[in-house]
Amino acid sequence: MFPVGSQAQSKSSKTLTRLGALMYDPCIGAFDYQNDVYTLPFLEENNNVLNYNKSYLTQMAQADEACGYAEYRRDWMQFPPAEHQPPHYPDNATAAECGLWHSAYNEAYHPNPCFNVYEIGLQCPLLSDPLGFPTDLQFVSPGLPVYFNRTDVKIAMHAPMNVSWDECNGGVFLADDGNGGGPGSGGPEAYGDTSPDPIQGVLPRVIQSTNRVLVANGDLDMEILTNATMLAIQNMTWNGQLGFQQRPNTSIVITLPDVLYNATFVASGFAGYDEPQGVMGVQHYERGLMWAETYLSGHMEPQFQPRSSYRHLQWLLRRIETL
Repeated sequence: MFPVGSQAQSKSSKTLTRLGALMYDPCIGAFDYQNDVYTLPFLEENNNVLNYNKSYLTQMAQADEACGYAEYRRDWMQFPPAEHQPPHYPDNATAAECGLWHSAYNEAYHPNPCFNVYEIGLQCPLLSDPLGFPTDLQFVSPGLPVYFNRTDVKIAMHAPMNVSWDECNGGVFLADDGNGGGPGSGGPEAYGDTSPDPIQGVLPRVIQSTNRVLVANGDLDMEILTNATMLAIQNMTWNGQLGFQQRPNTSIVITLPDVLYNATFVASGFAGYDEPQGVMGVQHYERGLMWAETYLSGHMEPQFQPRSSYRHLQWLLRRIETL
C-alpha cells in the first residue's frame, strides 16, 4: 500500500515534499510461492525455537526438492541476477503438497500453542494486547475490552457505537471475498488484490523518483520471510538494472543508548548491560534502494527493535547515509 500511496502523492500534490519511503516486512513480490521457496531453510535455521520433529522436517525436505524449490533457490538467488525469475506457482495437482509455508504454519501450533507467526521466539502465556491481536489468536485479558471498542474511545473518535473494531478484518481489497482471501477472491494470488505486485512498477517508480527507499525485514518474522523479500528484490528492475549487483554483507552496528529500559537496568543493578547492542543486522544500498536485514526482530520492527528502527527513520529523513 505504501508504494501506491507514495506514487499517488507525487501525482496529486504540488506542495508536499516526498522524502522517500520506508517499508517493514512488506509483501512486494509473489507472496505465496516466494515464501514457500524459503520455508525449509527458515525451519532448519530456527528449529531450536520452533521444535518441529525430525520426521516432519524430513517430509518437508522431500517436498522442497519435489516441488522444485531447492532448485529455484540455486538458480535465482544470485548476485547479480542473470534475468527475471519465472513464476513458480504449483499446478492444481501438487498445490496442497507444495504449500510448505501453510503446512509449517499449521504444524507450529502443536509444539507451541502460543506460536506467533510475527515473532517466532514468543512462547506461552499469551500476552494481553490492547488491540486484541497479540498473535493470529485474538486475545485480551478477561474484563479488558479491545481499546478501540471502548465506549469512551469511540466517543472521542466519533466512531459508530454499533461497529466492532478488529485489527485484521479482511475485505480491504475490491476483489476480496471478505474472508481474508482464498477461493472466491480475485487477483493473481487469490487475495483479492487485482493490482500487479509492487516490484512490477509502483515500487521501482518510487525508488527512481526519490532515490530514498528503505526495505527492511526482521529475521524472526515467519509471516514474510527475509529471504523471500530478498528474492523479490532480485526480480525487480529499478534505475536501469535488475536486482542488487552485490550480495549484502555490511553490518549494522547499533550504538544508540537504551532510552526505553535504561532506568530499569540501573535500578536493578545492571547499569551498562543494555548498551551498546552491537551488530544487529545487515545493510546494503544500490541505486536509491537501501536494504536492512534486522536481527532479533519479528514483523513489527519498531516494537521489537526500536533502536534499529530509529536508525531506519534517521536514514529516511536524510540525517545519516548509512545504518
